[in-house]
Amino acid sequence: MLTLVLADCEMKISPEAMRTDKTKPPMVHFPLLLTQDSQLAQERELRTIVHTRDDRIFQFESDAKIPDDPEKFKKLMLRAAQGDSFPGIHVLKKDIMEVLEEQVGKKIVMSPKGEKKDPTEIMSRTEDYVVVIGGFSQGDFLSPVYEWAEEKMSIAEREMKPWSVTAEILVGYRYCSLE
Repeated sequence: MLTLVLADCEMKISPEAMRTDKTKPPMVHFPLLLTQDSQLAQERELRTIVHTRDDRIFQFESDAKIPDDPEKFKKLMLRAAQGDSFPGIHVLKKDIMEVLEEQVGKKIVMSPKGEKKDPTEIMSRTEDYVVVIGGFSQGDFLSPVYEWAEEKMSIAEREMKPWSVTAEILVGYRYCSLE
């Protein structure tokens, strides 16, 4: 099982933030479109957790439906945060570090400062992984995820957008060794 965590996402969940440019929904929307449409989701081998910088945490199970339209996506996130129920989407009332500690699997943080590795070479479909990806366009994590992680890993010598890292991890885990 792969648990993919988008941490410190540059998306604020409030009616005011959703009406302004102070939030960056694509940092969450695009990666979620990738995860929820992936073969891993179809195989029920994927869970996605989103943590925003205003400390809201959403858990998306494999069967969660994400609207393609960015405006409908923003409305879905706002309604979920306000308590509306959607299949496969859960709002967690916990701290991000508490949520991370509850996850089962090898703990990896993706960072351009990490050791460069190919996910297909270090992952195995016989093991569980919790992979944290930064949900921001530039900078670094605000949450203490480096202290939590067993490994800091990079797939490139440069910073990449959250959706690109998400795609690399999804494909890497999907095609890694079955041993």
